[in-house]
Amino acid sequence: MRILAAGEPIPLDKLGLTAHNMARVIQTVEKPYGLFYVCGPTGSGKTTTLHSILKHLNKPDTKIWTAEDPVEITQKGLRQVQINRKAGIDFALVMRAFLRADPDIIMVGESRDKETVAMGVEASLTGHLVFSTLHTNSAPESITRLLDMGMDPFNFADALLGILAQRLAKKLCACKESYVPDEQELRLFAIEYAEELRHSVAWKADYEGELTQLIAAWKTQYATNDELRFFRHVGCDKCNQTGYKGRVGLHELLIADDGIKKLIQERARVAEIFAASVEGGMRTLKMDGMEKVMMGLTDLKMVRSVCIK
Repeated sequence: MRILAAGEPIPLDKLGLTAHNMARVIQTVEKPYGLFYVCGPTGSGKTTTLHSILKHLNKPDTKIWTAEDPVEITQKGLRQVQINRKAGIDFALVMRAFLRADPDIIMVGESRDKETVAMGVEASLTGHLVFSTLHTNSAPESITRLLDMGMDPFNFADALLGILAQRLAKKLCACKESYVPDEQELRLFAIEYAEELRHSVAWKADYEGELTQLIAAWKTQYATNDELRFFRHVGCDKCNQTGYKGRVGLHELLIADDGIKKLIQERARVAEIFAASVEGGMRTLKMDGMEKVMMGLTDLKMVRSVCIK
């Protein structure tokens, strides 16, 4: 059961995106037309993220229409349509009506069938910016799922801007305790982080060198007095002795650059799309989560628990 509150959208900079992902998201969603998906399991914050993006794009001269089931977050300046299947009002029907009205931005609550996805592709190719959600585990996997639905790979490749996969991990309470990991723990942490990187060209050529560079980069970004700190959960009255309070988002952003578009046209396997995405700067859900461990937002146990494929 989901208890819904008609809340205000969260500002984009409060979603917990790292600076790396934030810059890439803004650059992608500010394009005049194209298709952008947010994917993840039920309850992973997909709708919240989409409304944050729409809030960022919501200007007086921009016509934004949404089709949602149900309308969970209301925003001034948006035309929000509630889906009612019993009355025959489904996503595909609303999309057809939207295209006749010609809004600048369309948000479809969920792309669950071939017709809705096809209309999203068509809308984005005719000059609209289209946002939607998918129930998939990772950004690269979403591409093969959509192609398996019967999308034309050339039209889909032209339309796609990017895919943001996300999860919610438990956030450490303020009662957390910091400690300095020893060299062995830090090395093992870096090896786990680099699991997805080791197949890339640079890592294959010089694994140890890249590992050393990675740790040095972390120290520049996250260290205090040249010391990286990790955090343990403790427990207090505020968090009911659990050590965790609230949630933090973990993100995986795939940008559909020329290399990815070519792979889509060739109907490449998930592994090939994944490798090309990582080479192009994508950080996996786990990598993003591990950076948030160093930021003191969560711990490795929580990251591992939500990043099981």
